[in-house]
Amino acid sequence: MFKSIPSISSAKQLLDQSIRQTKKIKIHDRDKRYEIKKTVIARTDRFISTLLANLESYVKNFPSIDKLPLFYQEIIDIKIDTNKLKKSLGAIDWARKTVAMVYSRQINSLTKTGNIEFLKQKQKEIYGRVSSIVKQVDKNLLFLANAQKILRAFPNIDDGPTVVIAGYPNVGKSSLMRKLSTAKPEVAQYPFTTKQIFVGHMQEIVRYEKKKYQIIDTPGLLDRPLKERNTIERQAIAALRFLADLILFIFDPSETSGYLMDEQTYLLDTIKKLFPDLPFIIVENKADIQKTTSGYRRISCTTGEGIEELRHEILSILKKM
Repeated sequence: MFKSIPSISSAKQLLDQSIRQTKKIKIHDRDKRYEIKKTVIARTDRFISTLLANLESYVKNFPSIDKLPLFYQEIIDIKIDTNKLKKSLGAIDWARKTVAMVYSRQINSLTKTGNIEFLKQKQKEIYGRVSSIVKQVDKNLLFLANAQKILRAFPNIDDGPTVVIAGYPNVGKSSLMRKLSTAKPEVAQYPFTTKQIFVGHMQEIVRYEKKKYQIIDTPGLLDRPLKERNTIERQAIAALRFLADLILFIFDPSETSGYLMDEQTYLLDTIKKLFPDLPFIIVENKADIQKTTSGYRRISCTTGEGIEELRHEILSILKKM
């Protein structure tokens, strides 16, 4: 969806590229004066057409934000800022239209004159005016360049049944993701290792038909109001809100994650209130280092204890959707 967005150049890079496109152009004519005139016109036309093609490509190949699935709209607003993105795209389109207008008003001056010095001066004037227009939107080009890198890193989300893993930071979400799916998220012993959404898949054969289910690892959630959550946490909320058919909530009863069970329980209660219509599977990770009598399913991502049983429970719920 976002792979077709081209790399975005700065104003200087755009202008330099357009100038380079003109260097090898030379129109031959028996009359030296006409040869110079035709060459100047051809080079000016190539300079403008290269600029216009690049500017148009930037605007055309960015997806229409309002037509994207709601999850992507939310993530774009969180990581990029939708209003700034729309303003930057609008600024680039303004530059494209203005460059085209300036050239359309000046082209007759090039084609009608027979004065070579006037011709070259007019070409220089066009280059100067157009360069000034492009430089006015340099900050917008830089903003789009950063947005392009972020968008191209977005995961591809399927429409099929989806389980979203949630819980406090460092409770084992990424480790469980590695056990359950084909995805290989980064795993490390410090909070907020996961800074974006990871997508993997679980598969099984049902009556000779391969069925695929989506599983998503979210950044760690902390228990605080939405307006106080950072961009990492807000991505997790967006995944729960727009993607989850089933929420897999992970406790760390050992509290080696740095969070007390009371805090984790309160977070679970908060998420249940936010998503009362979604089914939950609640598990306790790190069963190899902490025994409890809570009654929740116990697993260990280190030893593999309970993982296959959990997989069967997840699949049994998702198959009904």
